[in-house]
Amino acid sequence: MLTRTLRTLAAAVLLAGLGAVAVGASPAHAATVTYEADLGTAFANPERGYHNRYEIINDPAVNDYVNAATIPGFNPDLLDRTFARAKANGNTLIHSYVHLDKYKTQPLPQALLDNLASGLAAVRAAGMKAVLRPAYTWDGYVNVDEARILGHITQINAVISANADVVLHLETGYLGAWGEWHTGGLTNPSSVEEAPARYRIMKRIADTTPASIPLAMRYPIYIKEMVEPTTCVVPEGCTLTQAQKDRVSFHNDCFLADYNDMGTYDNPSWMGWFYVEQKKQWMYDLATSTGHNKMVGGETCGADGYNDAACVNAQTEMQKLNFTEINEDYAAVNTDKWKAANLAASGSDPAETCFVRIKRKLGYRLRLLDATFPTTVSPGGGLSLTAHLHNDGWSGLIKNRPVYLVLENAGHRYNLPLPAVDPRAWLAGPSTISTSVTLPGGAAAGTYKLALWLPDPSTGLQSRPEYSIRLANTGTWDAAKGYNVLSNAVTVGSCTGDCVAPSVPSGLVVSGVTNTSVSLSWSASSDNVGVTGYQVWRDGVLAGSPSGTSFTDLGRSPGQSYQYAVRAVDAAGNVSGSSAAVSATTSGCSGDCTAPSAPVLSSSGKTDSTVSLSWTAASDNVGVTGYEVFRGSTLVGSPSGTSFTDIGLSASTSYGYTVRARDAAGNRSAASNTVTVTTNAVTTGLVLDNFDGTPAYPSASQNDLGKWTGGNCFLDGGGSGVVTGGALSLRYNNCGWFGSDVGVDLSGYTYLVVRVKGAAGGEQAHFNLGLGGVTKVFGDFTVDGGGRPVITTGYQDIRIPLVANGISRNSPSQLAMGFWYGGSSTITIDQITFQ
Repeated sequence: MLTRTLRTLAAAVLLAGLGAVAVGASPAHAATVTYEADLGTAFANPERGYHNRYEIINDPAVNDYVNAATIPGFNPDLLDRTFARAKANGNTLIHSYVHLDKYKTQPLPQALLDNLASGLAAVRAAGMKAVLRPAYTWDGYVNVDEARILGHITQINAVISANADVVLHLETGYLGAWGEWHTGGLTNPSSVEEAPARYRIMKRIADTTPASIPLAMRYPIYIKEMVEPTTCVVPEGCTLTQAQKDRVSFHNDCFLADYNDMGTYDNPSWMGWFYVEQKKQWMYDLATSTGHNKMVGGETCGADGYNDAACVNAQTEMQKLNFTEINEDYAAVNTDKWKAANLAASGSDPAETCFVRIKRKLGYRLRLLDATFPTTVSPGGGLSLTAHLHNDGWSGLIKNRPVYLVLENAGHRYNLPLPAVDPRAWLAGPSTISTSVTLPGGAAAGTYKLALWLPDPSTGLQSRPEYSIRLANTGTWDAAKGYNVLSNAVTVGSCTGDCVAPSVPSGLVVSGVTNTSVSLSWSASSDNVGVTGYQVWRDGVLAGSPSGTSFTDLGRSPGQSYQYAVRAVDAAGNVSGSSAAVSATTSGCSGDCTAPSAPVLSSSGKTDSTVSLSWTAASDNVGVTGYEVFRGSTLVGSPSGTSFTDIGLSASTSYGYTVRARDAAGNRSAASNTVTVTTNAVTTGLVLDNFDGTPAYPSASQNDLGKWTGGNCFLDGGGSGVVTGGALSLRYNNCGWFGSDVGVDLSGYTYLVVRVKGAAGGEQAHFNLGLGGVTKVFGDFTVDGGGRPVITTGYQDIRIPLVANGISRNSPSQLAMGFWYGGSSTITIDQITFQ
């Protein structure tokens, strides 16, 4: 099976730069800045998003498709080499076929190769990047000799290699109709005789292109054939290197056409029988050997059997597959659905159309939460940075790129590289940068901007701001410079105030080891003002930030050696030099050496100050004794069961959680998946029910207005439903009634607001709601803008205007819901308010 080796750990990884540059005891004033999120703008960013189709080979002498009338059924792509339509759409990608129909039996002419090169030059001039697919036919069966294909690959890839800076990735192409590896020679997945030729074609493509270019294939079964065959049937051996296997990616053609994506998942294989669900899971788990996301792109086609009007499947599948790019131009039957689907605000996503949500979340969308850095730095001194990010997109970066801290004013600019920071590790969810650089000794004194710069890896494109990554924040992006401004006032020069770093910690010793943990202790550091805590570094990675002089590093592997060092930190953010390093080796394992399996974590509820979590029970060869719940890297609970509620949190704040299982021998599982939960905003308006336990439901039979409330005929809680995690869960099967008396004048309020989610989505047709003399199926109420309520699988505030729906505000009587409409599911109500 294709495995996402490090994915579950990488979501909360600490990206360490201290392994490259030592932090000295340079004085510094520290500032922690919180940045405003830009949650709604669908701005352009390189190497991700929708793409538009073009013909960049525009010479009719070498490309018959320039004259579309000669190709039956061909829908001509634009020939505009300024790519004006793509730019107007806010896209940074274009797609182009390399049509080889005329050359099935001969080498490619130089004129075609030159025209391809000039087309890629036009892509560069326009500030775009290209996805390319060579193909021998538009539609219909095609068979080309393997030797001829290999020769063409070598010719084309010489041009691609010379222009690799503007090639995002290659779709492997060549075989079959549209170059999709079906309907042609060498495209029978059941043929073990054809498998070696397919492998040699992929090997030639990999050998003749730079390591920076992903290679996308349509069929999961062929991806497995290349990367992890059940047996090697290639006479000369299966010689793809691990680096080349890491480039093999997924082009999901006919996305959402039906459950199998119109053949993408349901073809047979000479390697054996694999269920559709297995192949889907391969693609959900697709990752490089270092735990980074692989390229996943694609397009829809002229069927939409699995593309639901509420846009649940599109979002779910794109998130599971870590989608980075998709065709905007084909097919309208699907993209029109996305444009028509109005999604309510959910989590950090604003209310928007499905099309815009996809536009925002394809690939990476990096948002800076906060950063701590010195406000004064001496020439030749250290500049440390700790920053917390959140990737709101569906994928991490596919290609590595350099990361710099930049200090710039009107007269000087210093680009300070962070070589140990790999932005590909910023997968969906939270991440932390902890790093330090040293200023040049001759840096000029003055006040500078401090910026985070993520330019293109190609030196020829680094001066082009359109190829740099913009963060999803308000007021940080400098479009002319192509960097993200962290501060406008960092002083290079002498320091005033608390400029003294703590003393270096001494006496670091290993105070104990088990087969899965290392315990450390050290002597306290001194400081002119006061030490506030310590940083414990394991092999150059920040392992913890204890306030005291001891620390236990959990989750280590038996019989492994680790190196540790400690630094002290004061309230001004001054960081001491590093202590002497110590090495520790966990004990070899005897007896029970098997760690439990990793739990699968989910959030079961939240309020403005709590997050409720639940997870699947882990298995173990002896027995699981408990679990450890982590908020980020902080252990917040050690329950014996499979649920936990984290309390005392801030409202409207995102928190990332993982869980590990442990057994009696101290073995700890790998971390679960990371679940990021944003606490609710502080409730405003008049609360009818918020199910926070005060009063208790249903035992108190009172809502938050002190009126009667209750329910019957539900499948849990003796018919009343159950409250879990501060929300009411109502599981029903064509039966159920919930009532909550209002009995107060609502003239001062405009909306009934129900914060609700459904187990499957679409439950708005399963029940009615009555209030103030009006009773309607919930999905038939009118909301602002003329739309109708749609329940999704994530919490959202559904705001029902009282007057527009004829609801009496003077005599609201009772709010009641009835579930006798033939539906079977669960809805969870976080709260009901009037606003």
